[in-house]
Amino acid sequence: MVIGPEHNPLLEPLDVGSARLPNRIVLAPMAGVTTSAFRRRMKAFGAGLVTTEMVSAYGLLYENRRTLEYLRFVPEERPVALQLFGQDPQAVAAAVTVLLEREPRPDVIDLNMGCPVRKVMKTGAGAALLGDPARAAAVAAAATAAATTVPVTAKIRSGLQPGEVVAVEVARRLEQAGIAALGVHPRAASQLYRGRADHSITAAVAAAVTVPVLASGDVTGAAAALRILALTGAAGVMVARSALGDPWLLADIVLGSTGPDPHATRWWPSCGVFSPWRLRRWAVAGPFAGSASSSPGISGRPA
Repeated sequence: MVIGPEHNPLLEPLDVGSARLPNRIVLAPMAGVTTSAFRRRMKAFGAGLVTTEMVSAYGLLYENRRTLEYLRFVPEERPVALQLFGQDPQAVAAAVTVLLEREPRPDVIDLNMGCPVRKVMKTGAGAALLGDPARAAAVAAAATAAATTVPVTAKIRSGLQPGEVVAVEVARRLEQAGIAALGVHPRAASQLYRGRADHSITAAVAAAVTVPVLASGDVTGAAAALRILALTGAAGVMVARSALGDPWLLADIVLGSTGPDPHATRWWPSCGVFSPWRLRRWAVAGPFAGSASSSPGISGRPA
């Protein structure tokens, strides 16, 4: 079944601070995946906002070569969000200042407060900030004070462990600190990506704050996206891992294709075309050495 774009609430524009998104479908940040090549494909399939891989605040301050590569994007990706992670308010503020002194500037700066990976959490960043709501708020306040020209958002999880839900408290503190929107992935950090996302937590966050809330987790198609939107009262959805094996998922959500197999007749590109190795190669070479369509194997589109 196709509900049609005229009846799809996800196609309405969304204001995130001073940034206007053409729709409410956001590509979530994914380390090793959301390179420029992948972001451009998702933009072509209808994403209203795309997000970079997470960028270390310290890596930016130390001018780490690999970190600086993560900052690169092309005009066709706009609006684009750049995600920062760090646990020290002063370092994050300094990184925001450096970031906004560079060209091109992103349309949104997003703060990672939900990464469950051990090497990030052991530094006190990512989801570790959920265990210290005061520090999370201090990081957000420092970032928003430094970001005088672009809005700052944040992405959080439900908490550190199942049953220890701190998302509502953290969300309220982040709003008070000046955050313009919140992405909510309602799994605990210890769950990683196991089990079902508990969107009753997303609903509680959406009811507790006045800024837009974007629901992340188990957005597997148009039917799921619309169901989550209705259940939570969220302003939009964030698509992440579901797009890895099905990059046309975003097009399904845009078109409102809610049938059991809306992509049955698609032409699939060559096996492995969206592997991280190829994506990283195209992210470096593609936009700076030719158009995205000139890269072999990524010009496929829905039939």
